[in-house]
Amino acid sequence: MITLEQLKQSSDRIKKIRPTYEPILDFYDKVFLAQEQSRQDIVLSPIVIEPDLLRIKQKNNLPLIDPSEFLIDVTAAGRLFDTICDLAIKFAPKLSSSARCLKTATSSSSFDLEALFSAIRDNQDAVLQDLAKRLNVPENDLVFLGYTSIAPSIQVCSEQLTPYLTGMPELGKGYCPICGHHPDMAFLDSEGKRHLKCCFCAHEWATKRIGCAFCGNNDPELQHYFFTDEEKEYRVNLCDHCHHYIKVVDLRQMDRAFYPRLEQITTLHLDIKAREKGYIDSGALTNEDSIE
Repeated sequence: MITLEQLKQSSDRIKKIRPTYEPILDFYDKVFLAQEQSRQDIVLSPIVIEPDLLRIKQKNNLPLIDPSEFLIDVTAAGRLFDTICDLAIKFAPKLSSSARCLKTATSSSSFDLEALFSAIRDNQDAVLQDLAKRLNVPENDLVFLGYTSIAPSIQVCSEQLTPYLTGMPELGKGYCPICGHHPDMAFLDSEGKRHLKCCFCAHEWATKRIGCAFCGNNDPELQHYFFTDEEKEYRVNLCDHCHHYIKVVDLRQMDRAFYPRLEQITTLHLDIKAREKGYIDSGALTNEDSIE
C-alpha cells in the first residue's frame, strides 16, 4: 500500500517530467488525500456471503456480488462530497460551476445525496439523468463528484470481500471477480505477471499475460499495441476483435511508487491517441480528460 508521502513524491515527479499535467494534478492530489483520509472514518459491517451461494459463484466463475450490494457510509461520503466540491471550486475550473451548484443544493431538501450515491452504485441512468436535469448540471459532473465521494466506501467493501476469492480460478476475461465491472487499467508486476484493476471497486486481480483483457481473444493478428520511447513504463494494448483498448503500466520500468489512480489521470494523452485510432475503453466511468 502506497503512503501519502509516496503519493505526493510520485505526483511531484510526474509534474516535472510532464508539466502539462500540473494543473489537473493540483486538483487530484488533494482529492486523493481527502479520499484516503475519509477511509479512516468509514464504518461498515462486512458483507456476508453464505457458503452455499459462494460455492455456486465459484463453480460458475461469477462475481462475488452485484454492485448494488456494496454498502456506503453515507455520513463519511457526504463529508467527502462537500470537501471535493470545495476543491473543485478552487482547483478545477471546468468543474467549479457544477460543484458550486451542488454544494448549494445539498443545503436544501430538494437534493438527496443518499439517492445520488445509490443511483451511481446501482447504475440507474434514468435517475441520474433526471437529477442532473433538475439541478441543471452536466450528468458527467454529477457522476464524477458522486462516485469520487463513495469510492472509499466501495473500496473498503471490496477489501473485506477479497478473502472470499480464495480458491476461485484465475479469470480469463476482463471482469472484476468482486463486482463484475470492467478493468480501467492493467499493470505488470516485478515478475512480468499481468494484473487488472477494477474501474469501480479498485480490486486488483491476476490474469493471463496474453490476450485481450476484455474479450479474451488471443489471436496475434487481432492484438496490437503502441508505446513511445519517452514513456517506456506505458503501453496501450488494442484489440481488433472487440475494438477495446487498455493502458498497461510496467512496474519494472518505473522509478516511483505506483498509485493506479494517479497513473490513470496522468496518461490521458494515451486515451486520446487510442480513441483517435477508433478504440474504446469500457472501463471508463467518467470522462476525466474533461476535468481540469
